[in-house]
Amino acid sequence: MTGKKILTIALIINIAFMGLYLCVNTILAADDEKDITASTTQASPSPQDQWEIIRLRQEELKVRENELKNLEKSIDEKIVKLRGIEASIQASVNEYKLLSDDRIRHLVKIYSSMKPNAAAGLMNQLDIDVAVEVFLNMKGDIAGGILSYMDTHRAAIITKKLANYRNKQGSTSGQP
Repeated sequence: MTGKKILTIALIINIAFMGLYLCVNTILAADDEKDITASTTQASPSPQDQWEIIRLRQEELKVRENELKNLEKSIDEKIVKLRGIEASIQASVNEYKLLSDDRIRHLVKIYSSMKPNAAAGLMNQLDIDVAVEVFLNMKGDIAGGILSYMDTHRAAIITKKLANYRNKQGSTSGQP
């Protein structure tokens, strides 16, 4: 799962909790309003009572506003943490790619320096995806020589993957 996906999921969860919180508070406020309305309809409130009701509502609004500010601050802090995690994950992915590329280049050198029939015997034992990566980085004539000595079924699978990979990448990776 990429860092952007993690960040998006966390943000959606936080927004959902905030929405739930606001809905519950709205329902509670509506119940409070009904209670206040019911008490005021029974007897006409005096102007002082009306001012007290307005003052209480203002205090409630200030409390809710502070709660929303705290929630917003919490969400912002979580976003900052998630961005840090995303950067860390991206750095790890980049490091892995570099190590993987170095290992593939090393394998390319090894298999390119071997005789095609000996290299084919070893390539038959390799994982298909690793073999595809090795062949992508080899010169065409060397790769063709090795493929000709490989198990035909396995060579066909590798060839299909090579063709699909190059179609997806626009023939920009690997050597001719």
